[in-house]
Amino acid sequence: MIALENAGVISNLERPALEEWLNSGELHRSQAPDGSALICLNSLLARVRNTKTS
Repeated sequence: MIALENAGVISNLERPALEEWLNSGELHRSQAPDGSALICLNSLLARVRNTKTS
């Protein structure tokens, strides 16, 4: 899991596009003990790969 604010570095997406991916249900997410949003790195990388091959 990575912090939501770091996901753009890996995916090269702006925040609105990343939110769209999150809302699609394709990215797995969770919440850190401090309440911050976390994203599953494996699901993010899979979505990036699928986008590049489409």
